[in-house]
Amino acid sequence: MKKNKENVAQFASYHQVLQLNPFDAVVCLRKVDTIAYEIVDYNDKLSSFIELQDANAIQAHCFFTEQSWQQLLNILQQEFNVVRTLDLYTGRKSKTFAVSVQQLADKIVAIILREEQNDSKPYLQFVEQHVSPVLTTDLQGRIIHQNIAATSLLPNKYHCLIGLDIFSLVESEYLNEFKLLFSKTIRGSAFGMPKCLFQDQMLSNEPFYLRTHPTYYKGEIVGVHLFVKDANSFISEQEAFYYLALMDELTGIWNRKAFKEHWLLHLNDKKNVNRQAALILVDIDRFKKFNESLGEGKGDELMRKFSQRLSELCHSKCSLYRYNSDEFIFILKDGSISKIEHIANSILEVLKQPFMIDGQEYFISVSIGISLSPADGKDIETLVRKADQALFSVKEHGRSHFRYYREDMTTVFPNEALMEAHLRRAIEFNELSIHLQPQMDLNNNSINSFEALLRWNNRKFGFVSPAQFIPIAEASGLIIEIGDWIIDEVCRYQKEWHMKGYRPVRIAINISPKQFRKENFARKIKATLKKYNVSPELIEVEITESSMTNVHETFSILTELKQLGVFVSVDDFGTGYSSLSYLKRYPIDIIKIDQSFIADIEKDDKNEAIIKAIISMSHNLGLEVIAEGIEEPSQVAFLKRHHCQKGQGYLYNKPLPVESIVKKYFVS
Repeated sequence: MKKNKENVAQFASYHQVLQLNPFDAVVCLRKVDTIAYEIVDYNDKLSSFIELQDANAIQAHCFFTEQSWQQLLNILQQEFNVVRTLDLYTGRKSKTFAVSVQQLADKIVAIILREEQNDSKPYLQFVEQHVSPVLTTDLQGRIIHQNIAATSLLPNKYHCLIGLDIFSLVESEYLNEFKLLFSKTIRGSAFGMPKCLFQDQMLSNEPFYLRTHPTYYKGEIVGVHLFVKDANSFISEQEAFYYLALMDELTGIWNRKAFKEHWLLHLNDKKNVNRQAALILVDIDRFKKFNESLGEGKGDELMRKFSQRLSELCHSKCSLYRYNSDEFIFILKDGSISKIEHIANSILEVLKQPFMIDGQEYFISVSIGISLSPADGKDIETLVRKADQALFSVKEHGRSHFRYYREDMTTVFPNEALMEAHLRRAIEFNELSIHLQPQMDLNNNSINSFEALLRWNNRKFGFVSPAQFIPIAEASGLIIEIGDWIIDEVCRYQKEWHMKGYRPVRIAINISPKQFRKENFARKIKATLKKYNVSPELIEVEITESSMTNVHETFSILTELKQLGVFVSVDDFGTGYSSLSYLKRYPIDIIKIDQSFIADIEKDDKNEAIIKAIISMSHNLGLEVIAEGIEEPSQVAFLKRHHCQKGQGYLYNKPLPVESIVKKYFVS
């Protein structure tokens, strides 16, 4: 289709200008003199729109019919970037076109013809005559049109943006947010971005408000219109909050919420039904050491540089998210094993170069766990959990490499005897840690309580699942020593937070049946509260129904605890055999509905009835109700309708290290 064959190279860049436009006939010409033009290139639509005299001719007056060329030449001699209506002969009849001319380079122009039809006229009124600058892109983000207002604001260096990649024009600090905006728009919705800025301050010297609309052609979305407006125009708090809520504040990449939304979009896209996707979980090895040695400010700087380096590995089928404080997730769509391993190896490779902080080199290594969909599951929690298990296996075998999830990874220790031997030294070797999971007030979306959960990172075998080591601790009696350590740690945190002026929050501590029935249990709680000078209302003792088998003993212990002023809750309510009979008998403050009921709210009418009954009964007895295992907004809606006060689960956050909780909920 090239016309100037002997000089085709110099016009190669204009070929994409023609092919990108999905709804116009476009022809590029080179000006020879006042009335002579040569054909550089044209797209397939031109010959279907109008009659051509000789499609192989180089001279414009030979290429077009005489009548058409005289009309087009008249337009070429007038002001460019103005839309004019023109009737052109198409062989058997005359058609009406909207015609505009754009200067692409010195002596190179493009004539753009759009057939006047009822469904296309509004497009011209909407874009071409709009008072604000408007850029139109195809689905890949390549610019296919700029309106008169945009052209008038562009400097000579950028007199024409057609054919350029819109993503290459956006300033880096706004790029992640813009990509999210774009991806949402091509799915059929209009959105606003509170602030954006193009490189070299194109179209605006200050950050501007950007509004996007999907471009439709014959009923299908073929691109995006981008409207540039003053930053103070058309900004709603809801729009601003939506985009901020999907971006990680520290690093500027997408966060956990965006990760969940994007995965749901992936699952619902029919094109992905038979395609394998990979979830690549990246954990920074010993990042706590960096924070301790560098301090929080420099640690944040290192985290930003780390995130930026990972971001450079992303492409249209690969997205990056900050999942937790030192955990990141790549979603690789349509991923073959070779593509997955290319990304994993690239992650390890880019980290071989040091990070410079204050002139000092720092090296970061990572461990990587990989799960595959649909082979390892489709729901996000299953895939994250299995990638997590693969990650633990990596740490257990020396770190700084990657592994896929395998079924046999659920067993970390070769035998229970070895696990018990290591568990006996866990406190001594500082292997235990506390993670906290927030409990959301469903009435006002505030958080004033957390549940403390135990985690074990063994020096030899890596992270061990609580489902594995808690039963061993119970059976061996180690749970009492570990339980005392947890109480001490929680009270120590409470004292530290009070000293730093953080707002008071209640922390629930899981108490094992053996620990609860120890004759000095309440006295230990009292002594620890006194040791750290902690207000008792900031501590919640969480027991299970299996702890309450002995009526008189249970009543005596709970009475002592209530006299101290601590809160008492019953965990996994509804799964035991004594639930209803003991509610009115014991001094209990809180009931926690077991997650097995919550998970099946929408699947089982009986579960709905049970939950409603538990909530109603608890309220009549003056008890607070907390629902566990919330993962879906629909579950929240059900619980709010029936006046459940609080909820916790992965919808809000998974259990996080104490340092992450402090940063997220106290000092952010």
